[in-house]
Amino acid sequence: MINLIVIAISAIMFALLLVWWRWPAFRAWIEAPKYSMLCQERRFDDPQTERGPGANSSLIAATHGSG
Repeated sequence: MINLIVIAISAIMFALLLVWWRWPAFRAWIEAPKYSMLCQERRFDDPQTERGPGANSSLIAATHGSG
């Protein structure tokens, strides 16, 4: 029974891989969620890059004082 499940899932994965390899339009559809997630990450990362990498440490130092 488990062998049948493994064979069926392997056949499905092989079929998807074959379709992905043969038809570039299908490849773009399959990879679309990856690019939408990258756009979301970029949207949230942009405000942090505008402040600069040391912005948080200088803010902490200014709020705690120097001694």
